[in-house]
Amino acid sequence: MATLVPFQSARLRLPLTEVQAMERCLAPFRAFLCRALLIGLIFTWGCAPSDEGSPVLRADMPVHLEEHLDAAIIESSEAPAELPSLVEWRFEEAQPGWGAAASWNPTIEPARVTRTDDALRVTLTEATRNRRGNPRGGIYINLPDWVRDDWAYVQVRARTSEDIDDIGLGFNLREGSGTSTDSPYPFRFFGEAAAVVRDGSVQTYTLRADWSGGQWEGPWQQLGLWFESEEPASIDILSVTVLSKEADYATAPVGLRSEVRNRVYRRAIYTHAPARVEYRVRVPEAGRLDLAIGVLREDVPVTFQITATPDGGEAEQLLNETYGDKEHWAQRTVDLAHLAGQSVTLALESDAERKGTVALWAAPTLTGSVRADRPNVIFYVIDGGAADYMSVYGYNRRTTPNLERLAAEGALFERAYSNASWTKPSTASFMTSLQHSVLGGWRNWNDQVPQQSVTMAEHMHRAGYQTGVFIANPNAGTLSGLQRGVDVMRESWVQFAYFGGENYKESSRYLHEGFWDWREEYPRTPYWTHFQTVDVHEDFPALEPFAGLFVGPEQRRTWREWNERLREEGGHGVYSEAYEKTGLSRVDF
Repeated sequence: MATLVPFQSARLRLPLTEVQAMERCLAPFRAFLCRALLIGLIFTWGCAPSDEGSPVLRADMPVHLEEHLDAAIIESSEAPAELPSLVEWRFEEAQPGWGAAASWNPTIEPARVTRTDDALRVTLTEATRNRRGNPRGGIYINLPDWVRDDWAYVQVRARTSEDIDDIGLGFNLREGSGTSTDSPYPFRFFGEAAAVVRDGSVQTYTLRADWSGGQWEGPWQQLGLWFESEEPASIDILSVTVLSKEADYATAPVGLRSEVRNRVYRRAIYTHAPARVEYRVRVPEAGRLDLAIGVLREDVPVTFQITATPDGGEAEQLLNETYGDKEHWAQRTVDLAHLAGQSVTLALESDAERKGTVALWAAPTLTGSVRADRPNVIFYVIDGGAADYMSVYGYNRRTTPNLERLAAEGALFERAYSNASWTKPSTASFMTSLQHSVLGGWRNWNDQVPQQSVTMAEHMHRAGYQTGVFIANPNAGTLSGLQRGVDVMRESWVQFAYFGGENYKESSRYLHEGFWDWREEYPRTPYWTHFQTVDVHEDFPALEPFAGLFVGPEQRRTWREWNERLREEGGHGVYSEAYEKTGLSRVDF
């Protein structure tokens, strides 16, 4: 069982000399200026030491308060002594609740599950091969209708010296059974996966419990693990542990996390109530503070308060709200315009009936008057869009009239090269300006961009830009760790991707709506945003007015017939051997 180390209530003050304060202010400037040629921006922003030696934050550009915790005075309680910290199954003892998950494809056998002295052994045999040729199988356990958002991670301790390639999470069993051509996976939703270490050592794989592909519905009823290999192989599972979010936040009294609500990720300051985080700020003209508040539990609401105390003046309460909805963020705006030009102590305070309850202050951003001298930056990726079908590049049908208008006003690159042929490695290169090999190469579906590699979002965020990301493919987001430096990220794989979502082909509409919601919540400039739509990513029928522009009814019927023939032979993707079996041409298809 895990041991949680409590933190004592602490008052943290970090006094700075004038030189240290200026060094702190200049460090982000230097880091960004070294790379400013990428976008051609030169900017000024920063802070200055006060008479008392503490830095005063200035909002010549948007100031992200979560970036300045080292300049804050912090009081925070310890985490509660008793937490629903974890649920653990250790397999040196019999765990009769765990068993093999039956394949959705009735022609494929489930994995063989046996016990050893200290583990549950899962064996993938020849009979577990699916139609793509790889042995696959899984195990699962029933849960008492958990609320999935209460849990942070699933940790799996395992060992193998055989050729098991991947381990991943599955959630909730599918009902009924499929057909002989269906996928063997028995789970309705799939979570994170990881490449398996195969040197016989005991390894711990930590996978997010609150993320999955597919539109999640209802309670968390089954926890599953699935495995894949190229040849028959086995893996020993020593333990499975599910860690609660509250226990995960107990590692420090205050800090930063990227927390998700309703598919929206936000960078958030977390504290344990009662707590107080105070900043010295110089309020700009038309000053305002935009932020969201959030909680981890509904049974213990948190009271959020914001006060401003001018030098030599009385504290003024600007926000006082008790909030208890753990499913959603509550967006709030605090008007500071009447304090323009003054140096004030801005305090974020939280309280709750249960001491140590977690309070979240998400993307707290201090801004002044709208500035017109800093350009907004939009990085827009049409995922799966190809130049050879774009009229802006000479295609004989007028498919991209809006891009033609943009090109007429700007620049069109006639020779542009992607670092890879698919989303995950190519987007990582877009965002870091580094080759995929430098970033570590392909390891698994959850490869994270290395911490040493500064992303485009981080550069812009450090430069004072507000940052938003709106994507329909998590390979361009959290599966690559690209939420770093992002104030607000809307990631909508669960609505659009490969799980039959009817809205896949109009992802851009939903992402654009999310963008305008963000601009309403954080209306000041400058901003940087990354879109990645998937409207044309797959072969779903197009929406009006594009339906029929490229493929006529007869071609559509032929394609459907060919697709069914390939599917019967287990075809998937352009490299499938099913083309040779059917005699169909990859090019014609």
